[in-house]
Formats: sequence, structure tokens, C-alpha cells
Amino acid sequence: MSKQNNGSKDIYVFVDETMTENFLKLARVNIVTGEFEFAKQSMELRDEGYEDITNIYAYIKKQVDDKLVLSEYAADYLRYSDPQYVQKRVFSGEKRIIQSYKRKAGKDYMWVTFAIVVPDDCTEENPWVVFSWREADTDTITMIDALVTLSGTYYKILRINAEKDTFEVIKAEPSEHARASKLNKISHWWKSFADDGNVYKADLAAYKTFTDIKRVRKHFRESDARMKCRYRRRQGDEFLWAQMELVPSIEYSDRNPILILYVKDVHDEYLAEQTRHRQLVDNLNRDALTKLYNRHKFNDDLEMLRNKKPESFSCLYIDANGLHEMNNHLGHQKGDDMLCAIADVLKEYFPDENKYRIGGDEFVVLSESLSGENMKRILASVRRELDSDHYEISAGINAAENDVDVDRVVGAAELEMRADKDWYYKHDKSKRRKREMNEELERMITEKQDADSFIEAISSKYSGVYLVDLRHDTPRDIYMPRYFKVLLKENEFYYGKALESYANKFVKKKYHVNFEEILDYVNLEARLREGEVVEFKYQKIDNEWMYLRILELENTSDDKFETIWIFSRGKN
Repeated sequence: MSKQNNGSKDIYVFVDETMTENFLKLARVNIVTGEFEFAKQSMELRDEGYEDITNIYAYIKKQVDDKLVLSEYAADYLRYSDPQYVQKRVFSGEKRIIQSYKRKAGKDYMWVTFAIVVPDDCTEENPWVVFSWREADTDTITMIDALVTLSGTYYKILRINAEKDTFEVIKAEPSEHARASKLNKISHWWKSFADDGNVYKADLAAYKTFTDIKRVRKHFRESDARMKCRYRRRQGDEFLWAQMELVPSIEYSDRNPILILYVKDVHDEYLAEQTRHRQLVDNLNRDALTKLYNRHKFNDDLEMLRNKKPESFSCLYIDANGLHEMNNHLGHQKGDDMLCAIADVLKEYFPDENKYRIGGDEFVVLSESLSGENMKRILASVRRELDSDHYEISAGINAAENDVDVDRVVGAAELEMRADKDWYYKHDKSKRRKREMNEELERMITEKQDADSFIEAISSKYSGVYLVDLRHDTPRDIYMPRYFKVLLKENEFYYGKALESYANKFVKKKYHVNFEEILDYVNLEARLREGEVVEFKYQKIDNEWMYLRILELENTSDDKFETIWIFSRGKN
């Protein structure tokens, strides 16, 4: 019998030693009084100077104060120096409370998992639990690293039991820790946060819908899709945009509905998104050519004005005279130039009014502040400005005050514009403009013929004549053969690269050194500034001899050094 007892005692000793050997520290703790005693303390985590401390909460606080715990984990570990926080969690029925952190261990650092293990017989009358510290395993370290990474994005992370309406703080601001210590339920946290005026009034409805715990339970019973809510929360004296996200934890099940709540600052991101959205909407409402508002925006604004019923309202309706003839005689580019000129003048003279291009040659200005007389005065200046560029318009104006009928005002302005246009085409103005356009067309043709004659004259002697800005490596051609245009395009229009390709393809290798010298633009510019005429002859692969001369032009400046490169045939 005594052998059996001895054997039983040996087994208990073996089990006890096996259970404790993985722990660096074990302490029996009274969570009400703070009294504690160590059952085990390894040398690795034996903290010098702590021998006289008899209260576990003071012991943990001193560890943080002495900076044994790394700063990024200090706030989370420091919670366990708060008796109310520990008692609330233990007496709410939690059997195991775990927190991992990184701390000093001698001269090195160690990952530690701290745990509070609650016996079944623990009550407020018998408040004894076990505090343990052990070296964290690899999976725990990986998880904590991931949470630290997330913490860079999220300033609040909570672990929520949706069924029990409870929560655990993984990461939060100090003020939120204080809130957590006073509240047991996540629904109470959410309500308290809003009741304290931390949610912008206009966002309260969306916030309360998102934080309805019954709705949260129903959503995740039916779907695993994350829930999101964007709202403005108080930050000091202002409200900034934040976003809450609820996602099912990896351990989520119907019996264990664990969710993770992430909260992050999205203020700058949201404002940038809003700016992009406004730009997109504005682009959709703009005429691509003139950048004035288009007919779609015109119709939307008219609808807005009908509903608004403004106290005063005026409309200027414009038609570009001769646009069709200009397109036919001088090409569509000239017609586009005319439309852009009209748009630019309207922007200049009506800076505060909405301006629209509503058709091919029709423009409208709407105003709630300008009277009909002011519209006429400004229109006279617009006509003079356009007339100086040889552009003419037909225009109509109408205005009203009190009991304004927006459609009637716009319709009357359009009718007046039509009458002005009829008068224009019935008089000599239209014929004079056609004659001017015919004269301009003849001049353009003559100039083109002159240029063609010049090129034909020099093409027999010169194989290329280019103006080259050495500072920007950009060419302007006086005469450029087709093959060199192809080389420029292949080399992104960099003259130096194109010339190097020319030498490699068409010039004998023995002359490549000459091209290398002139493509050193710094040296070339210095030679030209000294008055040197840079020139050399070379032979092409087809045995044709060529001669290149490079001269400085007079129109140089601080940011431009223009030269002329002349390639001629023959030995010279």
C-alpha cells in the first residue's frame, strides 16, 4: 500500500513538473487584494529589485515603468495592472485570458505569452487565479507580427462575440481603453461612443444601423461578406472620416460567432476619392473641345432652376456665324479654332456665370445675378473682342424678375438669336466673310506652293537641313527626307538617337568616330561658342560621299541653344 502511495506521489510530482516546465513564471494571485506568490520563476525572467513588491498589479506596472516591455506592446500589457479590468473579465466567466508581447530578457529580447487561468471554483469570495508567463510559440509570434502590421493601418481592433455581445480589445487608443474598462457589451460601447458626441450628426443614422447588434448577427448568419461603414468621428475640435469594418474571424462558426472589428482613418483617402469623383463628373459635364459645360449639364441646370424658381434670371444665346463655311473652305481645325476663341472670350467676360456649348455652333450663358442690360453691355465687349480676330456671332438676350419662367426666358433669347442670324445672312456680312476666307485659302495654297518649290530646289543638292536645339535634343526640319522621319519616330523624336541610328545603318564604320564627337553636345556647344564652324566629310555604305556642316544660330537663350545642321551631297 505504501508503495502504491509512493508511486502515486511520484506520478503527481511528474505531472506537476511536466506542466510547469514550459512556463518561465507561475504565480498564484488574488485578483481582489492583489496578493500573489510565485510557484516558479526562471532565471530568464527574474526581474531584479522586485523582491519587496507584494501586489501583482504594482508588479506589472513596474515592469512597464522600467521599460522591460517594448513600447509598442506596453499599453496592452499595462491593462493587467488595472484590478477593475482584470476582475471584470474574470468574473464575467472567461476561463483563459491571453496577451502576447515582447520584452527584455537580459541583454536580449524575448516574445512572451502572458495568461490568466481561472479555476472553476474561482468566485468573488474565492478570487484566486493563476498568472503565467511562457515563451511564445512560433504561431503566436507570427500572429502578433501580423497584428502589429495591421496596427499601422488600423487604430482600433476589437475581437467581438456577436452572440454574447462581448468584446476584447486587441488595439485601441488610451481613451478607448478607459471606455472598455467601464463597459461589458460591444453594443454599449458603440452607443456610449455616439452618445458622447463622437459621431458627426449627419452620419449618426448610418452609424447606428451598422452597430445594431441584432442586424450584425443576422448578417453574418446569412453571409460571410464583410460589413463596412464610413462616418465622421471627432478628433479634437474637428470631425474626420473613418471607416469601420466587421469581418468573420478564422474561428467563426454558428456556435462561436467571433468577429473582428477594424477601424481606420480614411480622411485623406476619402477626400481624394471625392475629388476624383468630382473631376469625373465634371469631365462628363464638359465639352471636350472648349471645356465649357455641355448640353447634358445645360439640361440638368435648367431643371434645377425650374425647381428653384430664382428671383431674377437672364440668358444669352449665341451662334457662331460662318462655322460651316469655315470648315468647308479652311478645314475643321480652323473651325475648331473659332469655337475655342468664342469659348475663351465667354470665360473671360462671364467668369461667374455658367457657360455652355450646347450644339455644334451654339453657346448659352445663364445668370441669376446679371440683368438684361448688364448682359447687353458685356455682349458688346464680346463682339468687339471676337471681331478683332475676324470672328462674328449672332446673339439674343432675354431676362426676367419675379415669378421667373426659366423656359420662357431661354426660348425668347434663342428666338432673338435666330432673328439676329437671319439679318446677318441677308446682308453683305456673310458674303464679305466668305470672300475673306477665300483670300485666306489662296494665301495658304500659295505659301504651300512656295514651300514645295523651295524643297524641290534644294533636294537635288542637300539630303537634309535641320534646326536642332542642343539643350533639349529636339529638331525642326527645313528639309527632312522620309527615311529620317522614320528614324526620328523610332527614337522617340530625339535627334541625337536618330542620328546615331542613321550612322549605324548608312555610314561606313571608319567615320562613326566623327558622329560620336558631334553627339557630345557639351563639347559641340563649346566649339560653336568659340566661333568654330564644325564640319567633316564622310562616306556612306553605298560609297556616296556626304558633307556635314554645323553652325550656331543667333536666337540662343539660357534654356535654348539652336544650331543648323546641313547635310550636302558630293565631296565639296
